[in-house]
Amino acid sequence: MNEVDFRNWLVKNDVNKKVQSDIVSRIKKIEKEIENCDIDEQYRRDKCEYLMSLFLNMGINDEMKKYPSAEFPIGKYHMSTFRYAIKYYVRFCSDTLSTAL
Repeated sequence: MNEVDFRNWLVKNDVNKKVQSDIVSRIKKIEKEIENCDIDEQYRRDKCEYLMSLFLNMGINDEMKKYPSAEFPIGKYHMSTFRYAIKYYVRFCSDTLSTAL
């Protein structure tokens, strides 16, 4: 994750400091818990669609079962906050790539 630029982008998009911290923390947890996960690589591969699929139905799905050692609150409403964080990172990547062209 390109944390510094991502945080700057969140500030520029008027995301309050607490929410910024929560989003970055969730992205870090995803990268840590899903083996060999690099969110930037996931974005290049499929714009994070696969990562998003892991958190569908509060994580109760066949894709998430492939990561039995991942420590997520599976089955809890809190799982939706991970999808929320991924969506922000996808917007960040889309915005920064479009401005870099």
